[in-house]
Amino acid sequence: MSRMKVVGILGSPRCKSNTEILLDKLLDVLKSKGCEVEKIRLRDLDIKPCTSCRSCLRLGRCVVEDDMTRIVAPKILEAHAIVVATPVHFDNVSALTKIFMDRTWWLRGRLRNKVLGCIVVGRGYGLDTALMCIHSWALKHRMIVGDRGVAARGFEYGEVLNDERAMKDLVNHAERLYELLVLIHRGTERS
Repeated sequence: MSRMKVVGILGSPRCKSNTEILLDKLLDVLKSKGCEVEKIRLRDLDIKPCTSCRSCLRLGRCVVEDDMTRIVAPKILEAHAIVVATPVHFDNVSALTKIFMDRTWWLRGRLRNKVLGCIVVGRGYGLDTALMCIHSWALKHRMIVGDRGVAARGFEYGEVLNDERAMKDLVNHAERLYELLVLIHRGTERS
């Protein structure tokens, strides 16, 4: 079986964030199972918002030339799973995460059957709303949402490590993502 690729999309604007702590832990679990993992920090890239120009309808590609089209899109297209990790800002995903999601509109149909993983971190309010936002994005792309994802509580850096439920959910989520990857990967190798 060839290696399954997992791309983690980090939507935190902070250099040190609870969201990145959890994403790293989830990717480490998947790596220990033999997956090829990569993390993309959106904050380090030049990604412009969607201009709603609709040129992609005609051309089949986004005309905005930036790191989304040059770096991120090719990586998520070749991935078997995409893990979206975001802090909760104003009861929803961060602006960086939303820009990423909006800029995938031109990829309609091309993310089909990729497995979705998701992590949201906040003080409490908006955790479910952020999860629903990510799930809705994935369902629009006809991705496979295997379970709820991870909703963790944390504010100060490192505080998320004290959320025992989130740490347990993180391991369970990684296990479920791997389970789905294996099932799908075996099926596509037989085809």
